[in-house]
Amino acid sequence: MAHQVESEVDAIEYAFDRGWSDGLPVVPPTRDRIDRMLAENRIDPGREVGSVPERKRTISAELVAANAVMAGCTDTLFPVVLAAVEAVLDAAFNIVGPSASTGGAAPLVIVHGPVVDSLRFNPDTAVLGAGNRSNLTVGRALNLVIRNGIGSVPGDLDRATVAHAGRIAYCLPEAPCSDWQTQGEELGVPADRSAVTVLAAEAPHSVADHVNDEPDGLVESFARVARTTNYAGAAIVFVICPEHRSVFSEAGWTREMIRGALFERTTATGREIHATGRHDDLGVDERITLTPDREGIWIVFAGGSAGGHSAIIPPWLGSGRGAGSRPVTRIVST
Repeated sequence: MAHQVESEVDAIEYAFDRGWSDGLPVVPPTRDRIDRMLAENRIDPGREVGSVPERKRTISAELVAANAVMAGCTDTLFPVVLAAVEAVLDAAFNIVGPSASTGGAAPLVIVHGPVVDSLRFNPDTAVLGAGNRSNLTVGRALNLVIRNGIGSVPGDLDRATVAHAGRIAYCLPEAPCSDWQTQGEELGVPADRSAVTVLAAEAPHSVADHVNDEPDGLVESFARVARTTNYAGAAIVFVICPEHRSVFSEAGWTREMIRGALFERTTATGREIHATGRHDDLGVDERITLTPDREGIWIVFAGGSAGGHSAIIPPWLGSGRGAGSRPVTRIVST
């Protein structure tokens, strides 16, 4: 017998029963809500967004819209969600790896460009916390697509041992920058265009420094936290808060100077890296940089102005025995 949904509450419970939810209530993905989201953005519901050959899955725009509705996205946020889904379905991202790994990485969505302001993303206070609809629902929509479209359900194809809250929503809007290039621009995104970059990432590691008022000491604080990850391979995101940014700015440091100093000071020994099961070819006292080159040091300005609290976001690199995951950038079509 067909399931009878008599109210919104019934529909929410039905979504729980069907396994569509991430554990939180979802907005019921009614036909009219899905159709309106697609129509408002002039997108054909049957458009193929991408596929996951390993799981014999094809992701349509309609499926993405259904999950964006469930996440609570407005219609105007849909192009951002769509770009994020396109990014994780790129072969370079290798969605099967991080979404199935015992490591529990989450897709970090870095949002670049004018859309940060026009769609009211929050790059300020509690940037990775609660309180902003755009940040939370875009990150959540991507994770719901990974669950419902790609099949990475905890306990089944998702084998995370511990995981972290980014598996619910992980979105980092990049603050506008008048005196320095943004990370988006360094990745090739024109200043007048909007884009997302998705990176398979660990949880943020706090860098609390209320003492250093000169760049060298501050760089060492960042580097000390980065070195504890011992992850050598993909990009590392350094989220620099306004208080720390002012230290660099007032000393006349450029982004390139910050990047160079961090690259040089975030080396690890073979002994440290061996503990992660990687780079067995290294001698115990040999040193290796945590990113392949300087361009792997990503600098994102974000966060509130109260306090010297920045963060390091390390990447997921896989077991070291197979393909890893690489960040992918996609332009947002608005």
